[in-house]
Amino acid sequence: MTWLRKMRPLALMVGIAIGIGTLIGARTLTGTSTDASAKPGDAPRSGGGPVVLGTVDTDPPPVYYGLPPVLQSGVITKVHVKDGVEVKADQPLYEFDATIPEANVKSAKAGVAYAKTKVNEAKELVTQHDTEVSAMKEAVKVAERKKDMAGEYYRLVKNSLETLYKSENIPMEKWPEKLRYDPNHFKANAEYATALSEWELAKVKLAGLETVNPQVKVDEAEAAVKQADAELAKAQSAVDLCVVRAKMPGTIEQVTIGPGTTMGVSTRTPALWLIPAGPRVVRAEIESEFAHRVGPNLQGKTVTIYDHSDPKLTYSGTVRRIGTTFLLKRSNTENFLGGDTRVIEVVVEVNDPAPTDKPPLRIGQRVRVNLGQ
Repeated sequence: MTWLRKMRPLALMVGIAIGIGTLIGARTLTGTSTDASAKPGDAPRSGGGPVVLGTVDTDPPPVYYGLPPVLQSGVITKVHVKDGVEVKADQPLYEFDATIPEANVKSAKAGVAYAKTKVNEAKELVTQHDTEVSAMKEAVKVAERKKDMAGEYYRLVKNSLETLYKSENIPMEKWPEKLRYDPNHFKANAEYATALSEWELAKVKLAGLETVNPQVKVDEAEAAVKQADAELAKAQSAVDLCVVRAKMPGTIEQVTIGPGTTMGVSTRTPALWLIPAGPRVVRAEIESEFAHRVGPNLQGKTVTIYDHSDPKLTYSGTVRRIGTTFLLKRSNTENFLGGDTRVIEVVVEVNDPAPTDKPPLRIGQRVRVNLGQ
């Protein structure tokens, strides 16, 4: 047991050393250390703010290009760019075989032409309808005149017969029966009844024509033209989207395609990446235990950025934005199996991402940001 008593002082000293080291490490990570004698190349320390991890990014972020949304799959026929090429907005990047979309355009054009013929037919029906209404109005007038003449003729025949019956001293109570069996009276009465029916029928036909609105057919045909135009625009858009164009100026990275490459909805590898032109930023991640150390006073403050693998490499940046919400880490949002770690994002604009005496900061590079200086 003697050797145990001899080891106790040594174990005590080791424990004290570990405790001191832990405190120093904690102070370094939380940014509470203020070392006025720190020299360039020393491990980062802050004067009141935490030292946090971040990732170099662009603003806006890089964009990857793949299959246009109008295609389920496609074969690439032409590639216009290579790695490292600078492009302008709307510049062609690569093209897909557009045989089927172009056929759809031809079909849509035929649909538009057919719909327009239906408009012409409907307008012709309007003209015909107006003519029919005018003709029917005239027919009503003719039928009315015929009815009036037949009525006048009937009254003349009746009056003549009644005058004859009176001159022959035939009692008036017998006149209706004699009129009923008189051929001339029967004929005049039948002609008047027929003319009256024809006039009533003509009026009914005219009313029916006047209640019909042929303009409805024109409106329907014109709506069909608009629908056909929309289908044509949709088909033409599919053709246009077969030529994938740059959405913004920038530099092409990692072209993975060539003529003959087939891409489908299940293709995971992007055709290429476009690194947008513009400022470089660091998206620093503030975890919940350090959130209380980050306040609005950091806005516009100059901070130091350290290479994550070599703290001797430092860069200068300016805090441009401090997030107000705990969100998933960007790395987690891209990983289906990622954790649920949530952070506040601080965007730091890099003042000079490619100084002449240092390696440039590269997109996706992990760095540390000293928010205390």
